[in-house]
Amino acid sequence: MKSFGITNRDRLEIILRTFSQLDEIRWARSSNYNLINYCRRDLTADEKLLTHWLSYIMDRQMPFQRIWDVGGYVISHLVRAFTATPEESVLKIFNKYVRKERAIALECPCSVPNDRLARYGVDGRSVQFASRYMPEDAVLIYRTLGILDRISQRSLAGFMRRIIEHEDDYAKAIRKLASALNAMTYSVAGAVPISGFSARIKLEMTKITEFQFDGTYQQELFGRKRLWCCLRDYVKSPEFNDVFTAALAETGVKNSKKWHRSNAGLKAALQALELPGDVWNNADVFRNGLFSPYLENERKSWDMPRTIRAIHKAMSEPRNAMFYPEQVDVSFDFVPRMCQRNMCDVCLFGKGIRETCHQQAGILCPVALYSCGYRYVCQPATCEFKHDRSRESCVSYNACV
Repeated sequence: MKSFGITNRDRLEIILRTFSQLDEIRWARSSNYNLINYCRRDLTADEKLLTHWLSYIMDRQMPFQRIWDVGGYVISHLVRAFTATPEESVLKIFNKYVRKERAIALECPCSVPNDRLARYGVDGRSVQFASRYMPEDAVLIYRTLGILDRISQRSLAGFMRRIIEHEDDYAKAIRKLASALNAMTYSVAGAVPISGFSARIKLEMTKITEFQFDGTYQQELFGRKRLWCCLRDYVKSPEFNDVFTAALAETGVKNSKKWHRSNAGLKAALQALELPGDVWNNADVFRNGLFSPYLENERKSWDMPRTIRAIHKAMSEPRNAMFYPEQVDVSFDFVPRMCQRNMCDVCLFGKGIRETCHQQAGILCPVALYSCGYRYVCQPATCEFKHDRSRESCVSYNACV
Protein backbone atom coordinates (compact mmCIF):
# COMPACT_ATOMS: atom_id res chain seq x y z
CA MET A 1 0.00 0.00 0.00
CA LYS A 2 1.36 3.42 -0.96
CA SER A 3 2.29 5.64 1.94
CA PHE A 4 0.04 8.43 3.14
CA GLY A 5 1.44 11.84 2.26
CA ILE A 6 0.90 15.56 1.82
CA THR A 7 0.99 17.22 -1.59
CA ASN A 8 0.89 20.88 -0.57
CA ARG A 9 2.41 21.30 2.85
CA ASP A 10 2.44 25.10 2.78
CA ARG A 11 -1.28 25.36 2.03
CA LEU A 12 -2.21 22.75 4.61
CA GLU A 13 -0.09 24.56 7.19
CA ILE A 14 -2.09 27.73 6.60
CA ILE A 15 -5.40 25.87 6.98
CA LEU A 16 -4.33 24.12 10.18
CA ARG A 17 -2.81 27.26 11.66
CA THR A 18 -6.14 29.02 11.12
CA PHE A 19 -7.99 26.27 12.99
CA SER A 20 -5.39 26.47 15.75
CA GLN A 21 -6.05 30.21 16.10
CA LEU A 22 -9.81 29.66 16.23
CA ASP A 23 -9.22 27.06 18.94
CA GLU A 24 -7.13 29.48 20.99
CA ILE A 25 -9.98 31.97 20.79
CA ARG A 26 -12.52 29.31 21.75
CA TRP A 27 -10.85 28.61 25.08
CA ALA A 28 -9.93 32.20 25.89
CA ARG A 29 -13.41 33.04 27.17
CA SER A 30 -15.91 30.94 29.14
CA SER A 31 -18.88 32.39 27.24
CA ASN A 32 -17.68 30.50 24.13
CA TYR A 33 -18.96 27.18 25.48
CA ASN A 34 -21.86 25.92 27.56
CA LEU A 35 -21.70 25.42 31.30
CA ILE A 36 -23.63 22.86 33.34
CA ASN A 37 -26.83 23.82 35.11
CA TYR A 38 -25.93 22.40 38.53
CA CYS A 39 -28.83 21.67 40.87
CA ARG A 40 -27.08 23.44 43.74
CA ARG A 41 -24.23 25.85 44.32
CA ASP A 42 -22.32 23.97 47.00
CA LEU A 43 -21.14 21.01 44.93
CA THR A 44 -17.52 20.09 45.58
CA ALA A 45 -14.98 20.17 42.77
CA ASP A 46 -15.05 16.37 42.63
CA GLU A 47 -18.85 16.36 42.37
CA LYS A 48 -18.70 18.87 39.52
CA LEU A 49 -16.08 16.75 37.79
CA LEU A 50 -18.25 13.64 38.04
CA THR A 51 -21.35 15.55 36.91
CA HIS A 52 -19.46 16.66 33.83
CA TRP A 53 -18.26 13.11 33.04
CA LEU A 54 -21.70 11.54 33.46
CA SER A 55 -23.46 14.30 31.52
CA TYR A 56 -21.16 13.74 28.55
CA ILE A 57 -22.25 10.10 28.43
CA MET A 58 -25.60 11.40 27.20
CA ASP A 59 -24.16 13.82 24.64
CA ARG A 60 -25.17 12.14 21.38
CA GLN A 61 -27.37 13.35 18.53
CA MET A 62 -29.44 15.86 20.46
CA PRO A 63 -29.03 19.57 21.25
CA PHE A 64 -26.11 19.86 23.65
CA GLN A 65 -27.73 22.87 25.36
CA ARG A 66 -30.55 20.66 26.62
CA ILE A 67 -28.07 18.08 27.90
CA TRP A 68 -26.23 20.68 29.98
CA ASP A 69 -29.34 22.59 31.09
CA VAL A 70 -31.74 19.75 31.91
CA GLY A 71 -29.62 16.61 31.94
CA GLY A 72 -26.88 18.32 33.93
CA TYR A 73 -29.39 19.36 36.58
CA VAL A 74 -30.63 15.80 37.08
CA ILE A 75 -27.15 14.27 36.96
CA SER A 76 -25.75 16.72 39.53
CA HIS A 77 -28.65 15.81 41.84
CA LEU A 78 -27.78 12.12 41.42
CA VAL A 79 -24.10 12.82 42.03
CA ARG A 80 -24.77 14.62 45.30
CA ALA A 81 -26.89 11.70 46.52
CA PHE A 82 -24.14 9.30 45.42
CA THR A 83 -21.39 11.10 47.33
CA ALA A 84 -23.44 12.21 50.35
CA THR A 85 -24.85 8.77 51.28
CA PRO A 86 -21.94 6.29 51.11
CA GLU A 87 -23.80 3.90 53.41
CA GLU A 88 -26.51 3.42 50.79
CA SER A 89 -25.89 1.00 47.92
CA VAL A 90 -25.23 2.40 44.44
CA LEU A 91 -28.12 0.38 43.01
CA LYS A 92 -30.58 1.77 45.55
CA ILE A 93 -29.49 5.34 44.86
CA PHE A 94 -29.55 4.78 41.10
CA ASN A 95 -33.03 3.27 41.16
CA LYS A 96 -34.39 6.36 42.92
CA TYR A 97 -33.46 8.39 39.84
CA VAL A 98 -34.62 5.99 37.14
CA ARG A 99 -38.19 6.23 35.80
CA LYS A 100 -39.31 3.13 33.92
CA GLU A 101 -42.79 4.05 32.73
CA ARG A 102 -42.96 3.09 29.02
CA ALA A 103 -39.44 4.47 28.48
CA ILE A 104 -36.30 4.82 30.58
CA ALA A 105 -35.59 8.34 31.85
CA LEU A 106 -33.78 10.02 34.72
CA GLU A 107 -35.76 12.07 37.20
CA CYS A 108 -35.04 14.17 40.27
CA PRO A 109 -36.98 16.55 42.53
CA CYS A 110 -36.87 20.31 41.96
CA SER A 111 -37.64 22.43 45.01
CA VAL A 112 -36.29 25.80 43.85
CA PRO A 113 -37.24 27.66 40.64
CA ASN A 114 -34.52 27.43 38.00
CA ASP A 115 -34.36 29.89 35.10
CA ARG A 116 -32.52 27.54 32.77
CA LEU A 117 -35.04 24.77 33.35
CA ALA A 118 -37.88 27.22 32.76
CA ARG A 119 -36.68 27.76 29.20
CA TYR A 120 -37.75 24.19 28.51
CA GLY A 121 -41.08 24.52 30.26
CA VAL A 122 -39.81 22.67 33.33
CA ASP A 123 -41.39 24.47 36.25
CA GLY A 124 -42.91 21.68 38.35
CA ARG A 125 -41.69 19.73 41.35
CA SER A 126 -39.62 17.26 39.35
CA VAL A 127 -37.22 17.28 36.41
CA GLN A 128 -37.07 14.47 33.87
CA PHE A 129 -34.43 13.86 31.23
CA ALA A 130 -33.94 11.12 28.67
CA SER A 131 -31.05 11.09 26.24
CA ARG A 132 -31.58 9.78 22.73
CA TYR A 133 -29.77 6.56 23.62
CA MET A 134 -31.59 5.48 26.73
CA PRO A 135 -31.40 2.96 28.29
CA GLU A 136 -27.80 2.34 27.13
CA ASP A 137 -26.63 5.64 28.63
CA ALA A 138 -28.31 4.80 31.94
CA VAL A 139 -26.40 1.49 32.03
CA LEU A 140 -23.09 3.32 31.44
CA ILE A 141 -23.92 5.79 34.21
CA TYR A 142 -24.67 2.95 36.64
CA ARG A 143 -21.49 1.10 35.67
CA THR A 144 -19.38 4.22 36.23
CA LEU A 145 -20.87 4.87 39.66
CA GLY A 146 -20.42 1.24 40.64
CA ILE A 147 -16.74 1.17 39.71
CA LEU A 148 -16.04 4.45 41.50
CA ASP A 149 -17.78 3.08 44.57
CA ARG A 150 -15.64 -0.07 44.54
CA ILE A 151 -12.17 1.31 43.87
CA SER A 152 -11.98 5.05 44.67
CA GLN A 153 -14.44 5.85 47.47
CA ARG A 154 -16.99 7.27 45.03
CA SER A 155 -14.53 9.86 43.74
CA LEU A 156 -13.77 10.42 40.04
CA ALA A 157 -10.72 12.50 40.96
CA GLY A 158 -9.61 9.66 43.20
CA PHE A 159 -9.86 7.29 40.25
CA MET A 160 -7.82 9.69 38.11
CA ARG A 161 -5.21 10.09 40.84
CA ARG A 162 -4.48 6.35 40.73
CA ILE A 163 -3.67 6.68 37.01
CA ILE A 164 -1.65 9.88 36.76
CA GLU A 165 -0.14 10.74 40.13
CA HIS A 166 3.20 9.03 39.51
CA GLU A 167 3.44 9.63 35.77
CA ASP A 168 5.79 12.52 34.98
CA ASP A 169 5.27 12.42 31.22
CA TYR A 170 2.13 14.47 30.55
CA ALA A 171 1.44 12.89 27.17
CA LYS A 172 1.66 9.37 28.60
CA ALA A 173 -0.50 10.42 31.54
CA ILE A 174 -3.18 11.72 29.17
CA ARG A 175 -3.15 8.49 27.15
CA LYS A 176 -3.26 6.34 30.28
CA LEU A 177 -6.11 8.41 31.65
CA ALA A 178 -7.98 8.08 28.36
CA SER A 179 -7.59 4.30 28.40
CA ALA A 180 -8.63 3.99 32.04
CA LEU A 181 -11.70 6.20 31.66
CA ASN A 182 -12.68 4.38 28.50
CA ALA A 183 -12.40 1.03 30.29
CA MET A 184 -14.45 2.33 33.20
CA THR A 185 -17.34 3.66 31.15
CA TYR A 186 -17.38 3.11 27.40
CA SER A 187 -15.79 -0.32 27.02
CA VAL A 188 -19.20 -1.99 27.47
CA ALA A 189 -21.14 0.44 25.26
CA GLY A 190 -23.77 -1.08 23.00
CA ALA A 191 -27.48 -0.96 22.33
CA VAL A 192 -29.70 -2.00 25.25
CA PRO A 193 -33.40 -2.71 24.63
CA ILE A 194 -35.87 -1.45 27.21
CA SER A 195 -36.99 -5.01 27.84
CA GLY A 196 -33.43 -5.99 28.70
CA PHE A 197 -32.57 -3.03 30.91
CA SER A 198 -32.95 -4.76 34.29
CA ALA A 199 -31.01 -7.81 33.12
CA ARG A 200 -28.21 -5.61 31.81
CA ILE A 201 -27.94 -3.78 35.13
CA LYS A 202 -27.59 -7.14 36.90
CA LEU A 203 -24.88 -8.13 34.43
CA GLU A 204 -22.98 -4.91 35.10
CA MET A 205 -23.12 -5.61 38.83
CA THR A 206 -20.97 -8.66 38.15
CA LYS A 207 -18.66 -6.86 35.71
CA ILE A 208 -18.07 -4.09 38.24
CA THR A 209 -16.64 -6.56 40.76
CA GLU A 210 -14.24 -7.82 38.08
CA PHE A 211 -13.06 -4.41 36.85
CA GLN A 212 -9.37 -3.61 37.03
CA PHE A 213 -6.96 -1.39 35.11
CA ASP A 214 -3.36 -2.52 34.78
CA GLY A 215 -1.92 0.94 34.04
CA THR A 216 -1.18 0.35 30.36
CA TYR A 217 -2.70 2.42 27.63
CA GLN A 218 -4.09 1.79 24.19
CA GLN A 219 -2.21 3.28 21.28
CA GLU A 220 -5.41 4.06 19.39
CA LEU A 221 -8.65 5.35 20.81
CA PHE A 222 -10.28 6.84 17.74
CA GLY A 223 -14.03 7.26 17.58
CA ARG A 224 -14.40 8.06 21.28
CA LYS A 225 -15.93 11.51 20.90
CA ARG A 226 -17.32 11.85 24.42
CA LEU A 227 -14.13 10.56 26.03
CA TRP A 228 -11.87 13.05 24.24
CA CYS A 229 -14.28 15.95 24.76
CA CYS A 230 -14.13 15.36 28.50
CA LEU A 231 -10.36 15.08 28.66
CA ARG A 232 -10.05 18.17 26.49
CA ASP A 233 -12.23 20.12 28.91
CA TYR A 234 -10.19 18.97 31.90
CA VAL A 235 -6.89 20.24 30.50
CA LYS A 236 -8.02 23.22 28.38
CA SER A 237 -11.29 24.74 29.62
CA PRO A 238 -10.93 27.80 31.89
CA GLU A 239 -13.76 26.47 34.07
CA PHE A 240 -13.28 22.71 34.05
CA ASN A 241 -9.51 22.82 34.29
CA ASP A 242 -9.89 24.71 37.58
CA VAL A 243 -12.40 22.08 38.70
CA PHE A 244 -10.05 19.29 37.63
CA THR A 245 -7.02 20.65 39.50
CA ALA A 246 -9.10 21.47 42.58
CA ALA A 247 -10.63 17.98 42.61
CA LEU A 248 -7.16 16.41 42.39
CA ALA A 249 -6.07 18.58 45.30
CA GLU A 250 -9.09 17.42 47.31
CA THR A 251 -7.89 13.82 46.95
CA GLY A 252 -4.45 14.72 48.30
CA VAL A 253 -2.42 15.15 45.11
CA LYS A 254 0.41 17.39 46.34
CA ASN A 255 1.27 19.04 43.06
CA SER A 256 -2.13 19.25 41.40
CA LYS A 257 -1.27 22.69 39.97
CA LYS A 258 1.07 21.05 37.49
CA TRP A 259 -2.14 20.11 35.68
CA HIS A 260 -3.15 23.74 35.32
CA ARG A 261 -3.76 24.79 31.73
CA SER A 262 -1.07 27.49 31.99
CA ASN A 263 1.69 24.92 32.54
CA ALA A 264 4.01 24.90 29.53
CA GLY A 265 4.74 21.20 29.96
CA LEU A 266 1.06 20.34 29.83
CA LYS A 267 0.50 22.58 26.82
CA ALA A 268 3.25 20.77 24.94
CA ALA A 269 1.55 17.44 25.67
CA LEU A 270 -1.84 18.42 24.26
CA GLN A 271 -0.79 16.72 21.03
CA ALA A 272 -1.78 13.48 22.82
CA LEU A 273 -5.46 14.47 22.61
CA GLU A 274 -7.38 12.96 19.70
CA LEU A 275 -9.89 14.85 17.59
CA PRO A 276 -13.39 13.99 18.84
CA GLY A 277 -15.08 12.64 15.74
CA ASP A 278 -18.56 13.93 15.00
CA VAL A 279 -20.96 14.51 12.14
CA TRP A 280 -19.50 17.95 11.46
CA ASN A 281 -15.81 17.19 11.01
CA ASN A 282 -16.70 14.02 9.09
CA ALA A 283 -18.95 15.95 6.71
CA ASP A 284 -17.91 15.55 3.05
CA VAL A 285 -18.05 19.29 2.35
CA PHE A 286 -15.52 19.90 5.13
CA ARG A 287 -13.14 17.04 4.44
CA ASN A 288 -13.24 17.24 0.65
CA GLY A 289 -12.91 21.01 0.63
CA LEU A 290 -10.04 21.57 3.05
CA PHE A 291 -8.09 18.35 3.51
CA SER A 292 -8.46 15.72 0.75
CA PRO A 293 -7.14 18.05 -2.00
CA TYR A 294 -3.80 18.36 -0.19
CA LEU A 295 -3.29 14.66 0.55
CA GLU A 296 -2.00 11.72 -1.46
CA ASN A 297 -2.97 8.11 -0.92
CA GLU A 298 -5.67 9.24 1.48
CA ARG A 299 -7.39 6.37 3.26
CA LYS A 300 -11.06 6.83 2.40
CA SER A 301 -12.01 4.30 5.07
CA TRP A 302 -10.50 6.47 7.81
CA ASP A 303 -12.68 8.88 9.72
CA MET A 304 -11.41 12.40 10.35
CA PRO A 305 -9.85 11.71 13.79
CA ARG A 306 -7.61 9.04 12.25
CA THR A 307 -6.90 11.20 9.19
CA ILE A 308 -6.02 14.28 11.25
CA ARG A 309 -3.71 12.19 13.43
CA ALA A 310 -1.92 10.97 10.30
CA ILE A 311 -1.65 14.57 9.05
CA HIS A 312 -0.24 15.64 12.41
CA LYS A 313 2.39 12.92 12.26
CA ALA A 314 3.36 13.86 8.71
CA MET A 315 3.46 17.59 9.51
CA SER A 316 5.61 16.99 12.60
CA GLU A 317 8.40 15.46 10.55
CA PRO A 318 10.98 16.89 10.16
CA ARG A 319 9.69 19.95 12.03
CA ASN A 320 7.12 20.51 14.70
CA ALA A 321 3.50 20.82 13.61
CA MET A 322 1.78 24.15 14.18
CA PHE A 323 -1.36 22.43 15.48
CA TYR A 324 -2.47 19.30 17.33
CA PRO A 325 -5.40 17.06 16.29
CA GLU A 326 -7.98 18.06 18.90
CA GLN A 327 -7.85 21.70 17.77
CA VAL A 328 -9.74 20.81 14.60
CA ASP A 329 -12.76 20.25 16.87
CA VAL A 330 -13.67 23.90 16.28
CA SER A 331 -15.34 22.33 13.23
CA PHE A 332 -18.20 21.55 15.64
CA ASP A 333 -18.97 25.27 15.60
CA PHE A 334 -17.54 26.16 12.19
CA VAL A 335 -19.18 23.67 9.81
CA PRO A 336 -22.86 24.28 10.70
CA ARG A 337 -22.37 28.04 10.55
CA MET A 338 -20.28 28.26 7.41
CA CYS A 339 -20.29 25.10 5.29
CA GLN A 340 -23.89 24.05 5.87
CA ARG A 341 -25.13 27.57 5.13
CA ASN A 342 -22.91 28.09 2.08
CA MET A 343 -21.26 31.16 3.59
CA CYS A 344 -18.33 30.92 1.17
CA ASP A 345 -18.44 34.63 0.32
CA VAL A 346 -17.33 35.58 3.84
CA CYS A 347 -15.44 32.42 4.78
CA LEU A 348 -11.83 32.41 5.96
CA PHE A 349 -11.15 29.61 3.48
CA GLY A 350 -13.44 30.91 0.74
CA LYS A 351 -13.59 34.43 -0.64
CA GLY A 352 -11.83 35.68 2.49
CA ILE A 353 -12.52 38.24 5.18
CA ARG A 354 -11.64 41.54 3.53
CA GLU A 355 -15.25 42.70 3.65
CA THR A 356 -15.74 41.85 7.32
CA CYS A 357 -12.44 42.30 9.19
CA HIS A 358 -12.60 45.75 10.85
CA GLN A 359 -9.31 45.70 12.86
CA GLN A 360 -10.69 47.90 15.61
CA ALA A 361 -9.19 47.25 19.03
CA GLY A 362 -11.63 46.72 21.88
CA ILE A 363 -14.51 45.59 19.64
CA LEU A 364 -15.59 41.99 19.14
CA CYS A 365 -13.90 40.25 16.22
CA PRO A 366 -16.57 39.61 13.55
CA VAL A 367 -14.49 36.87 11.92
CA ALA A 368 -14.50 34.67 15.03
CA LEU A 369 -18.12 35.56 15.76
CA TYR A 370 -19.64 34.58 12.44
CA SER A 371 -17.21 31.71 11.77
CA CYS A 372 -17.78 29.89 15.05
CA GLY A 373 -19.95 32.07 17.29
CA TYR A 374 -16.94 32.88 19.50
CA ARG A 375 -16.75 36.17 21.37
CA TYR A 376 -13.26 37.61 21.17
CA VAL A 377 -12.08 41.20 21.48
CA CYS A 378 -10.13 42.36 18.41
CA GLN A 379 -6.37 42.80 18.90
CA PRO A 380 -5.13 44.12 15.54
CA ALA A 381 -1.45 44.23 16.48
CA THR A 382 -1.22 40.47 17.04
CA CYS A 383 -4.06 39.16 14.87
CA GLU A 384 -3.17 36.62 12.20
CA PHE A 385 -6.61 36.58 10.59
CA LYS A 386 -6.15 40.10 9.19
CA HIS A 387 -3.55 38.84 6.70
CA ASP A 388 -6.26 36.73 5.04
CA ARG A 389 -3.73 33.99 4.23
CA SER A 390 -6.22 31.12 4.21
CA ARG A 391 -8.36 32.78 1.51
CA GLU A 392 -9.36 30.46 -1.37
CA SER A 393 -7.89 27.39 0.36
CA CYS A 394 -11.16 25.50 0.11
CA VAL A 395 -11.61 23.50 -3.08
CA SER A 396 -15.37 23.46 -2.54
CA TYR A 397 -15.31 27.26 -2.82
CA ASN A 398 -13.06 27.25 -5.87
CA ALA A 399 -15.46 24.90 -7.62
CA CYS A 400 -18.27 27.41 -7.20
CA VAL A 401 -16.57 30.53 -8.57
